[in-house]
Amino acid sequence: MAEKRMISKVISISEKVNELPDIFDMLLFTWMIPHTDDFGRLAGSPAKVKALVVPMLDKLVSDVKESLHRLQSAGLIEWYEADGQKVVQVVNFEAHQQGLHKRTRSKFPDPPLDFPGSSGNFPNIPLEENRREENRTEQKGREENGTEQISGGSLPEIENNPFRLFENEGFGTISPLIADEIAILEKDYGNRWLCEAMKKAVVAGKRSMSYVNGILKNWKAEGIDEPWTKEKSPNKGNGRGGQKPSIDIVQDQDPAPEVSQEEYDELLRLAERMESGKGEQR
Repeated sequence: MAEKRMISKVISISEKVNELPDIFDMLLFTWMIPHTDDFGRLAGSPAKVKALVVPMLDKLVSDVKESLHRLQSAGLIEWYEADGQKVVQVVNFEAHQQGLHKRTRSKFPDPPLDFPGSSGNFPNIPLEENRREENRTEQKGREENGTEQISGGSLPEIENNPFRLFENEGFGTISPLIADEIAILEKDYGNRWLCEAMKKAVVAGKRSMSYVNGILKNWKAEGIDEPWTKEKSPNKGNGRGGQKPSIDIVQDQDPAPEVSQEEYDELLRLAERMESGKGEQR
């Protein structure tokens, strides 16, 4: 189960949420989301919901139970019983979360077939080995092209979301520690800088936040205001990418003047006279 969940800003303008009769209903619905598994499910008994979601609020188990009924009536959750346990499932959970392609199977049972609104058709989640094979195929395609590219299916909202970029571009799985690191870099450098640095790291084949951090530090040290507009020049002198190192030829600033044949002959005669003079002195 993830430690963090996405809470979309659309929740504040949702008619279903705003039409709830009690502010506690809105709070309970919002606070339940971070406690769900990758299928939007959590233990649904009122006592467990209180202990898990609102343990420090001055609310009774009966208050939680009544609120769950109202949330179900509003169509915000499915509250059902299966295999002898109560389960809460957030409706349309997949539409507002990321990284769900990595999930395998919920520890909570599916709604029974006779549950109102249940068709028995649940998302077909790829198994772990299938996902690994997909990743290998994608990586092989990039290697055959001889370049690392940002995923062609990336939408603007994905390209400008560092968390989505992290998962979609193969940096790894977002742990609480990684999430904090991304949040700190985003705060220090801004969303655009961070996302562009991550894209640059992908192109370089260096999918690590330490490499991204190094890029950001270099941009800042160089005083670049908009690194994404800086003209990119081919690498020189590093011997990578099939390019030969560029070697500069050093020339004298003041080249020797050319000597004519007459001047050259005169220099030879002068040298001979000097040599004969030395012999007479001996």
